[in-house]
Amino acid sequence: MILNRRGFLTFTAVAGGTLVVGCGAPAAQHTGTALGGDALAKVLPSYHPVDFAKPDLPGVNGSVPGYLKFPADLVDAVKDKVLDGGEVTAMTPAFWPLPPGLGENSYWDAVNQRIGGVVRFEQVQGADYQAKLGAMVAAKQVPEITVMPTFTIPPRFSEGVGQVFADLTDLLSGDNVKDYPLLANIPTESWHACVYGGRLYGVPFRGELFPETLFYRRDVIEPLGGTAPKTADEFFQLCKKINDPGANRWAVGDVFRSMIRTFGGQGDWSRDSSGKVVNQLETEAYREAVKFTRSLFEAGFVHPDVVAGNTTGLKELFAGGQMLIYQDGMGAWGEAMTQQRPINPKFGMEALPLFAHDGGKPGYPVSAPTAMVTLFRKDLSPDRIKELLRLTNFVAAPIGTTEHYLVNYGVEGKHSVRDAHGAPGLNDLGRKEVTLTYGFMSAPPDAITNAQYPDYVKAKHAWHAEAYRHQIRPVTFGMRIEEPAEFSKLPKRFEDQTNDILRGRTPLSGIDQLAEDWRKAGGDELREFYDKALSDAGR
Repeated sequence: MILNRRGFLTFTAVAGGTLVVGCGAPAAQHTGTALGGDALAKVLPSYHPVDFAKPDLPGVNGSVPGYLKFPADLVDAVKDKVLDGGEVTAMTPAFWPLPPGLGENSYWDAVNQRIGGVVRFEQVQGADYQAKLGAMVAAKQVPEITVMPTFTIPPRFSEGVGQVFADLTDLLSGDNVKDYPLLANIPTESWHACVYGGRLYGVPFRGELFPETLFYRRDVIEPLGGTAPKTADEFFQLCKKINDPGANRWAVGDVFRSMIRTFGGQGDWSRDSSGKVVNQLETEAYREAVKFTRSLFEAGFVHPDVVAGNTTGLKELFAGGQMLIYQDGMGAWGEAMTQQRPINPKFGMEALPLFAHDGGKPGYPVSAPTAMVTLFRKDLSPDRIKELLRLTNFVAAPIGTTEHYLVNYGVEGKHSVRDAHGAPGLNDLGRKEVTLTYGFMSAPPDAITNAQYPDYVKAKHAWHAEAYRHQIRPVTFGMRIEEPAEFSKLPKRFEDQTNDILRGRTPLSGIDQLAEDWRKAGGDELREFYDKALSDAGR
């Protein structure tokens, strides 16, 4: 998983690792946990929305709202200091160069003055975060606040989480969360990932309900005679029309996961027509997506870097027009606009409308919208934990508040300036000092706030409104499921084997053997675990 400067997902990856928190005997074979229905509801905070600035483009039936103008008049959502003086220790990831430290960072000084204390951050580069976090948790040597990206949570974490981190259930479950009204503004679904072993241990930082999609360079494709496809065949013909290796231009990058959705994928797990629990690997949608995506490789439409398995520079290839369609996280859209529009005013990145392979109704199996979880050290006093919860409440302030502006843009006139649309942008000092440190501790519900690019706000708002109509809630959605640790390596193993088929290194007939190998490697046992979890939840 990589996050952009504002902290939103640009792509996700499956994490490995076998860390078990704490010491003691190993877990019994095939142990895992699943919580759903009433049992999960009992530990989750209730949802009490707040509104400080009405959007220009309201959400449609729950989709993301948009702001064509950034609110001019901001209000204080938190009236008092949230800390009682002194220092707070915290560890957060950094997906960018580290900013100046305490005493040399006027942004940190400004936020610390506003909250009434000093947060001393230990920032660790994203590539090193999982290893650092794992070692600290295993040794039970963690700061007061630990920000844990969901992709770094190790297998069997729930077995030892209570040895290291504080149980927040009694402070936040149900209407107890009203003591922290900005945390109560976080939708219930974002809290699911904070539950371990049937108890609530963390505060969420939002992720995306629709974590990724296909983006295309509309400004390049339309002059070439291309239009958005409505079927898989139209997608292939579009690739054929725009592909031109002689001009250093290829049609696509990595699009496989999106093709699974295009061919009717229902998520990682589903029930077939007979009621049997099946894994995505076993479905017709997966097989057809493999066949179709392989045809893109065979036709020479895929950029050579992707063919070679190198996916580190896809954003740059897309921005440079060397690859015209690719798959990325939703956050990449706004990030690219911010980076490219100042140097290329015609830069036209858009998300392809969802389509089904046969022209029928498309579908999108959505994900639990949580990217990170903030946890507090177990040995802290109840009063100290409440103080830290007030801090996470502060940073969860939404657009229209002084707190939101300060956390994200620093001090107006010092770290940021507003444009003609009222939209703030970081100046040179802001780009040097302002990063998501405080802001990683929590976050308000998502909103499209890049008002300096109204065409982008309108396009993204429209895409979300349409996609929301086509969302598919997988059979496991709304449950908190932790798979048995011994199956943690299955996804990566079969992802690698799928990639061999896509690139022609393995015959296409290998797709049927892939499913059979998965079943023999533990898939059937994992299916039994999911079948019981779903049956227990009445699904």
